Amino acid sequence: MFRGVLIIALLCIASSAIGAEGFPLRANYPDIKIMSTEELNASYDDTIVVDVRSTMEFDVAHVSKAAHVPIAKATFASDLEKIRPKNSATLMAFYCNGHTCAKSYQAAEAAREAGFTNVFAYDAGIFDWIMAQPDKATLMGKTPAVQDKIIPKSELEAKMLSVDQFMARAAQPNTVNIDIRDPFQREKIPAIPLLRNIPLDRLTKLFEKGQFKDKQLLIIDAVGKQVRWLQYYLEEYGYSNYAFLEGGVKAIK
Repeated sequence: MFRGVLIIALLCIASSAIGAEGFPLRANYPDIKIMSTEELNASYDDTIVVDVRSTMEFDVAHVSKAAHVPIAKATFASDLEKIRPKNSATLMAFYCNGHTCAKSYQAAEAAREAGFTNVFAYDAGIFDWIMAQPDKATLMGKTPAVQDKIIPKSELEAKMLSVDQFMARAAQPNTVNIDIRDPFQREKIPAIPLLRNIPLDRLTKLFEKGQFKDKQLLIIDAVGKQVRWLQYYLEEYGYSNYAFLEGGVKAIK
């Protein structure tokens, strides 16, 4: 008990001293306590780590011991109670994708409002954690995480097409056009030839089997963010002839 109280006290002091440089969203959540990468590593065995992202993001990469409790679920608070009582000396740290991702702060805020004590945002996020602590990270199902498997932003950007480029390629022969949006996101159906709606969980299984590997794959999502995670599966299973629509369906006027 004393050790837990001491860790909490030290973290509270440290989090107040951490600068906001490189973390532009911290100013929006002044009441949320922050846990740094070094602090999380030091208290790792005594901290409940919670990944609040989507299933796809979690499956691609996560802190190895993390519980997966998506903040988007209506049962977020009650799901947390299955992991830890509200009033507990055990630390609970929430994380998402990093410095410009708000979900870690939002999760800590929601937990506090639900009555949970000793909650923190680990706002450095999953990629900082993989680079600092690969032995305590899982990437594409492998632990320790192989840091060289992290796809640089430049490689994602190289696969992005403008709307005009995407539409021109979509009409080419030997092309498969895939919409990975969930049904509730598909109010707007773009005029793309022979567009197939294939849910992400099914699509990743098709990639595992080598489906469409002899085709040009053009893939759209809602706003251009989900494809970042799908790219890991494409690269993992040896696909190279693929591209994404920059900005997703939202970019189509």
